[in-house]
Amino acid sequence: MITTFDIVIVIVYLAGCIAAGLLSRGSKADTQEYFTAGGGMGSFFGTIIVGLSIAATLFSGISFINYPSVIYGSGILLFVGAVLVSMPASYIILRWWFLPRYLSTGSIYPYDVLETRFGLATRTIAASLFVLMRIGWMATMIYAPTLAVIAMGKLDPDRWFWPIVLVTGLSSTIYTVMAGIRGVIITDAIQMVVIAIGIALTIGFAWSHMPVPFSVAYQDLADSGRLDWQKFSLDPTVGFTFWTVTIGVTVANLGNYLADQMSLQRYLATGSARAACRSFLVNIIGVVVVLVLLAGVGLSLFAFYRHVDDPTLPALTDKIFPHFVATQLPSGLCGLVLAALLAATMSSLTSGINSLAGVVTLDFRERFGSPMEDRQKLLFAKLISLAIGLAATLSAGLVSRLGDLFSATQVILGVFAGPLLACVMLSVARVRVHGAAMAVALVVGTIIGVALVPTPLARLWIAPASAIVTATAAIALTFIGRSAAARKLFSPADSDR
Repeated sequence: MITTFDIVIVIVYLAGCIAAGLLSRGSKADTQEYFTAGGGMGSFFGTIIVGLSIAATLFSGISFINYPSVIYGSGILLFVGAVLVSMPASYIILRWWFLPRYLSTGSIYPYDVLETRFGLATRTIAASLFVLMRIGWMATMIYAPTLAVIAMGKLDPDRWFWPIVLVTGLSSTIYTVMAGIRGVIITDAIQMVVIAIGIALTIGFAWSHMPVPFSVAYQDLADSGRLDWQKFSLDPTVGFTFWTVTIGVTVANLGNYLADQMSLQRYLATGSARAACRSFLVNIIGVVVVLVLLAGVGLSLFAFYRHVDDPTLPALTDKIFPHFVATQLPSGLCGLVLAALLAATMSSLTSGINSLAGVVTLDFRERFGSPMEDRQKLLFAKLISLAIGLAATLSAGLVSRLGDLFSATQVILGVFAGPLLACVMLSVARVRVHGAAMAVALVVGTIIGVALVPTPLARLWIAPASAIVTATAAIALTFIGRSAAARKLFSPADSDR
């Protein structure tokens, strides 16, 4: 049960993070500083901070609940696919292909490269997809820790759901408006460390209070199939197979790292390809450490509850971790884990609000509205940050309709991140794609992603399918357009003249 001491720990920690972010936000008040830190975080220490920020941004409160839940229920296959295949593949692609190309384009803001390569229409459609994706993602991100806090505190969901949602969403929104991207990055790095410590202490407590020897608990994990990752079924309707996880998670990760403005903002904040690559390596290390710890939580809790009878143990695996924190951890440690959970949520929520405000300001208002001075643009960005935070907060009540948390996140990523990934990759590749073809392909890929949601197809396949359809449609429409132009140019009527 959450005690007064736990609440004090959470309040002190969050207040400290906010203070650190505000003190480090920088003195230069302009739009570029607000959204990309003016490219001024390319020092050795700065790139470490940026790398930790990328990791913290993508490891939200959703991940805090999702990974232990999936591994508790299905075993280590998701962990093996992510760590041994997805993360190395992501590093190779970004380090030696994407980052040098992307940062050589001279872009000031994340989606500048799309307009340069494909035109304003494509940039506008891509920005719209990003807004929809991140609003849904932020709503899920607020929803997940709210359920966890309710479970930890043994609170009445009908009474406490909206108060917790509003406090989480609006406090993060107000902080983001004040701090800008530099302050957000600094607090992200702090929160990444707290997340790792909180998870590690949970694992240590579970094993130190295990009523059986380690060898017995390990054998239980093996006998239950929780350590089995060799599931090579080709059935695309099975939720977790080796192929589903490695391909689906890799594409989802690439969508986060290559096409997500939250990541692109941070690459631009480093100011150079070399610094960005260093930051990305730090991110990889941080992500692997947290994945190891989250997998450890899932396995530890499974082994623990095999030998500890708890009649109140929830049937829904999403609630196992919060239940363990609330019923087993002592006062103080419970507060630290809760602080880590809220830290994960806050870091991702603030990043999402800032990046979405950048999209609305730079991709819509600046393009289609009347000209603004930089001071007016900055004020507009802050006001739109408030509106975005409020929209995401109010949307949290709709997330439960998408199923369990893992399915909800994969649906949101699959529908939107797949087409965005294809678009950004083609923008830096040397493949000839016409701007109009790319714009139409983005719409087609998104429609296919939506159409796949109600089918039996495993959720992890939606992102790869929508990405492949988008890239194929863009290249095919470009080829058809060139062929039609060639036929018109060399038609018999023309050749007879």
